[in-house]
Amino acid sequence: MTVHFSRGIPPLEAIPSLAIAELTGTILSTEPDRVFQYAPIGHHTGDRELRDQLGAFHSVDPDRIFVTNGSLQALDLLAAHLLKDAPSHLVLAEAPTYDRAVQIFERHGGRVSGVPLRHDGLDLDILRERLRTEVPAFVYVIPDFQNPSGVTTSEEKRREIVRLSAEFGFTILEDIPYRELRFDGTAPTLLGELADGVDGARVLTMGSLSKILSPGLRVGYVIAPPGVPRALAALAESTYLSPAPLLQTVAARAFESGLVRQNIEAVRKLLRPRHDAAVEVVRKVLGDVALCVPEGGYYISVHLPVRTTEEELLAAASAESIALTRGSAFYPADSAPPAGTVFLRLPFQSLGGEEFTAGVTGLAAVARQAG
Repeated sequence: MTVHFSRGIPPLEAIPSLAIAELTGTILSTEPDRVFQYAPIGHHTGDRELRDQLGAFHSVDPDRIFVTNGSLQALDLLAAHLLKDAPSHLVLAEAPTYDRAVQIFERHGGRVSGVPLRHDGLDLDILRERLRTEVPAFVYVIPDFQNPSGVTTSEEKRREIVRLSAEFGFTILEDIPYRELRFDGTAPTLLGELADGVDGARVLTMGSLSKILSPGLRVGYVIAPPGVPRALAALAESTYLSPAPLLQTVAARAFESGLVRQNIEAVRKLLRPRHDAAVEVVRKVLGDVALCVPEGGYYISVHLPVRTTEEELLAAASAESIALTRGSAFYPADSAPPAGTVFLRLPFQSLGGEEFTAGVTGLAAVARQAG
């Protein structure tokens, strides 16, 4: 049996499929004409009911919200919006960071450069050096249980990044798909909330329902300053005309019925034991190589000391039925893991304790043989 450390998708038991199906059936029986027609055209920023629910969930004005067909589409539209007329096309991102985000930014002409990620967020000394050299179009961060590292940016660092945004005049793009999946401790303040009290700071916050409700609904969203949602809507209409009314209506009713909050609690209870077991096994088997103790999300990650190449390590692991994602793919082109190490993302959300233990134990054996 292959141990899959290769994808960060929700386990099936984390998706309330029957409850979503029941909500969908009710909608189809009462308002099929509306949900099977085009959505309104003309700077349509998303289903009104859903934006109201998202506004209540995040305690923001619903008019600041733009709803997308999944978070990757939000990233694509934001990249187009932020880079089109920017004086600089430099994009600073955490190293490591979400690999698909890098691909999207580069597709829109961004020059993505990595700033090293520490156990509590960006290395701010290096960030300040980079800002003094060239002010980027934006800085992309995943501040809560980061994909791929599991790192959460500390409150202190969040405040300083927001202050730097005001000082240097760059936008912060904050991506929060895992924020609600906290198993321990207190959540630091959103950068978008911190920016409200800092003159000149600018933060765009992206969210998604994929990890807290269902990836199949394809609902992402952006919380932005006034004017930005309409600008994004104009870009969206020239790309796909309109979103899917049925899916956004289902998402709205899932909030209204309490299903979203109920499922968040259920997913936390489901994943916390898997998180705790993963942290214990990594410490016991691999030693002190984890970037952090995640305390939430899907991932624990390691810089594994090896004397072989990444390609050879991954091939040896595959031969032992351990599927890994190439860790170097999470680094922007000008960045790399520390010398003498291979970066590995180890998703724990879909694996029971025995399966995760078997995978890590096998990985340790492969690393010893390769060294």
